[in-house]
Amino acid sequence: MTLNLLHALLWPLRIGAFLSVLSPLWTQPNTSAQEEQNNDPDILAVRFHLRNAPLTFPVVHLKAPAGTLLLAFDRLGTDLRDYVYTIEHCNADWQRSSLNEIEYLEGFTEDRVVNASNSNTTLQPYIHYWVTLPNSNLRWTHSGNYLLKVYDVTYERRLVLVRRFVVVENAWDVRAEFVRPVRVEHLNTHHELDFTVGTRGAYISYPEREVKAYVLQNGRWDSAIGPLPPFMRRQDQLVYDYQDRIVFPAGKEWRYFDMRTFQFRGEFIQTLRMGPNYYEVALSPDESRAYKPYVQTGDLNGRFSIENRNANEGLDQCDYAVVRFTLKAAQPFEDHEVYVYGQLTDWQLKPEFKMTYDEQLKAYRCDAYLKQGYYNYQYVLYNPTTGKRDEVGVEGNWYETENDYQILVYYRPVNGRADRLMAFLTANSRRGG
Repeated sequence: MTLNLLHALLWPLRIGAFLSVLSPLWTQPNTSAQEEQNNDPDILAVRFHLRNAPLTFPVVHLKAPAGTLLLAFDRLGTDLRDYVYTIEHCNADWQRSSLNEIEYLEGFTEDRVVNASNSNTTLQPYIHYWVTLPNSNLRWTHSGNYLLKVYDVTYERRLVLVRRFVVVENAWDVRAEFVRPVRVEHLNTHHELDFTVGTRGAYISYPEREVKAYVLQNGRWDSAIGPLPPFMRRQDQLVYDYQDRIVFPAGKEWRYFDMRTFQFRGEFIQTLRMGPNYYEVALSPDESRAYKPYVQTGDLNGRFSIENRNANEGLDQCDYAVVRFTLKAAQPFEDHEVYVYGQLTDWQLKPEFKMTYDEQLKAYRCDAYLKQGYYNYQYVLYNPTTGKRDEVGVEGNWYETENDYQILVYYRPVNGRADRLMAFLTANSRRGG
């Protein structure tokens, strides 16, 4: 197939025009200051995880050594920006706690992002920024939920990035068990789990008021179940043995595509073309899996990893591409919009990932500007009238799907001023907890 034909299969977009289309959409962030945000359309490929472990949930011990967490992101272009960052302590519900900065911070309350490097031999020039936590200038002294906030202070102070992470004391133990769902209609489609918290002899006066737990599926706060008080106390154990309460739709294994190289087409990439300013990639068209049987495949549980498989090339040589997603549909979904969804969208239904229906092709389409790597994604339906979203309508549910579940247990005594995170556990639906 010739490059001209490949080019005809893709939108003939210039990167400037492509981003100019997105820019108006980025001027209206609807997220709360307590949610994860990216308010600059030129900032892409934001990663926040344990250092050297890009697929991990950002949980760190209270006394973690320096450099345990890594925040990394790119800003398109060659304009060097001046960024500062700080962290903010929150309670279990992600509302700011009543602690003063001096009560949860050691060192400075704000520091500069000093690490930056230019991209190397890429079509798309960018500057890569990164910062590690804790460090000699800034360290936390209290467990709980935290927001990492990054401000652009080049011309005026502007909040550009917000990311969540949690600091745990590991003073208590958690054991989890997956059980058969109580409701018959959930037997083949959902996961239900119980868990027990061991307080290691600590006396708690009113556990139903002082202790609360949250359960996440695949590290997602948007679908978290909680706050959950203990169901009962048994000596120094708090039992969360609820019936039909800690239940999640299992979903399906995530769709994926391999864009770790532009030298040849990776898995599920239909066409690949090198343009003058960026690469153009079209993924193999997808179909609805709602009524298809379960197929076991390895996935990243919705995450993505920036990687480069090209010989003798490093991560600063990872380039960008306009990636076209296509979902076949004989007719539009009535009363619903369709979005591409996953960690690549910050677990949000973002305007730039909203798909449009092509009547001639009988398919939904959208283009996204993504960095070279390995990506998971799925399709989500959204009803703008009711405000409800549907992750089942296109993907379906199957109980054999492998998922990770994070259990977070918080404690605040009656006269306490902030929630402490006492225990954390990741349980897997196949391997247990």
